[in-house]
Amino acid sequence: MRITEQQIEAAEQRAQTAEAERDAAARELELSPYSDLVAGRHTEAARTAAQLRANARELRAAYTAQLDEERRRASRPELERAAAAEIAAARAEVSKLHEGFVEALAGAQEALVGLVAAAGAYNAAVGSHADVLAAAGLDVRGGETGAERTALGEARLKVDGQLFEPVNEGAVTAWVARRVVESRVSDRHHLLGALNGASIAVEQGAPTVVKAVPAPDRVERPRRYGLADAYRAVRGSR
Repeated sequence: MRITEQQIEAAEQRAQTAEAERDAAARELELSPYSDLVAGRHTEAARTAAQLRANARELRAAYTAQLDEERRRASRPELERAAAAEIAAARAEVSKLHEGFVEALAGAQEALVGLVAAAGAYNAAVGSHADVLAAAGLDVRGGETGAERTALGEARLKVDGQLFEPVNEGAVTAWVARRVVESRVSDRHHLLGALNGASIAVEQGAPTVVKAVPAPDRVERPRRYGLADAYRAVRGSR
């Protein structure tokens, strides 16, 4: 609903009338300072005057904002024409980069799906061969090749001295994400806390996998200006 100047004037008139009644009640209270009835009328008049004055101020502020918005809308076409070159440049560059970002995102998702599938196939093979070798009487402690099932039912397979154990598909995905965030975004990113548990499980449970896949090169990024910096800046300006 559009606010009009007449509404502003009416609100301010109501506030002025209430303030005059408040002042009259205050004078009456001065003449009868011990009267509860007079004191009550003064309290009510003061409350009403304060509320109506606050309402008038809020209405005036909303009216001013409304006028500013109307002026901004009226000048918008001129501003857009003046910034036509900048708008065209933004459209060309950002649209192209957004397309590349979406393609990279789709590729990353496809790669993670492939990672989960590869981990599942690896786990199935470890379990299958471990059961065959264990059934043949070959345990992991008696030679270079053998297998067993742990008390929790997890397969352990050793071939030519190398131990193979299943990996948790979800934990491996989290481990990859943590490495990327830590090296390319920030080693203090809030997501790292959520990813650390699963990542530690991979690093402790599958050290050969961790060793075989080097971490991405770390890239130093400019430190972001945060709330703590703003707080220190405000305190320093005092």
